[in-house]
Amino acid sequence: MRTRLTQTLRVSILLLIPILVVVGGVSLLATDEYLAFEYGKTSFPPDSFGFTQRERFVLASTNIHYVRAHLPNDELSKQTLNGVPVYNAREVGHMADVQAVFQSVFRVWQAAFILLLILGIALWRMGDRVALASALQSGGLLTSGMLLSIALLALFAWQTWFNLFHRLFFVQGSWLFEYSDTLIRLFPLEFWSDATFAISIFSLVGGLLIAFIGWRWRIMLEKIPLKIKP
Repeated sequence: MRTRLTQTLRVSILLLIPILVVVGGVSLLATDEYLAFEYGKTSFPPDSFGFTQRERFVLASTNIHYVRAHLPNDELSKQTLNGVPVYNAREVGHMADVQAVFQSVFRVWQAAFILLLILGIALWRMGDRVALASALQSGGLLTSGMLLSIALLALFAWQTWFNLFHRLFFVQGSWLFEYSDTLIRLFPLEFWSDATFAISIFSLVGGLLIAFIGWRWRIMLEKIPLKIKP
């Protein structure tokens, strides 16, 4: 019974690690700092329809804060530039969907973080620290393997990956816009391809680091001689 419980806790922990790492990477990129970095790249395409760099950054930043801070639905619809609404109805509707997805995923991340702590403490208190170290090692490797596969798919079949991602979270066609629409002008294709590879690299490195820590810890624990009570 104890062995089965240990194995269940170990598998649960290793499956939670990819969620924590990947969603954590997404959260880091949904910031003004990453936006400034991306817009500041010399290779990033300028807006051919007239937004200045400052206007573009302010609008994109407001968009990101709308999603992250769960701001009211009219936050984007009431935005204007030179007296003209910044977003059309389809864009506002899509961003409401994006906000709902982001908030749901972030709640899953919070629940996964708390659950991982509980399960880790349970294994620790049970004295199964080798199993905990092994779970970290396996979870890190699983994360790296998954993200390496996603990165390769995005690299060699970008449009397929991009379509699959949107079909998974959004209603078919709701995420397609004209090049002249504000969302495309703020977040062109280059933004999403850069973000995809940035998240992949972050998650790959993060997964390998967790795997290394788990591996080193497991090796250290396995070298400690068992104490036999008289």
